[in-house]
Amino acid sequence: MTVPKLTFPSLDATITTFRESRVRIVWICSEVKLEDEAWTSGIPYLASRVAVTAVVNKRLWAEWRYWVGRAMAEGGARGLRVPDWLQQKSDQKLAEVSKRIDDAGFEIREGMICHARMTLDTFRL
Repeated sequence: MTVPKLTFPSLDATITTFRESRVRIVWICSEVKLEDEAWTSGIPYLASRVAVTAVVNKRLWAEWRYWVGRAMAEGGARGLRVPDWLQQKSDQKLAEVSKRIDDAGFEIREGMICHARMTLDTFRL
């Protein structure tokens, strides 16, 4: 059985719902997705987001994502890598979102809740 998911238009709406639902623990992470659809003409792009997820109740979980940016993937000794400017921007946004969640009084865990079929390209150790 698939557990339904709530999605939110803003971090403020997410925090409000978490408070109303008495959420204690919030998972936060930076995520990178490899984009190699037809529009990329075979050039791999990496899209970066910050994800905030939490269990609302036994039958519902919630998610909010912040779009950080997109860039052509760079080649490195270990394969594709996120360009430095996008990594720095991702780290900065992750810190800003984490501070807002922490200031709102939630316990923060690193990671994310996701559907069993979800895949994620991390490009980060």
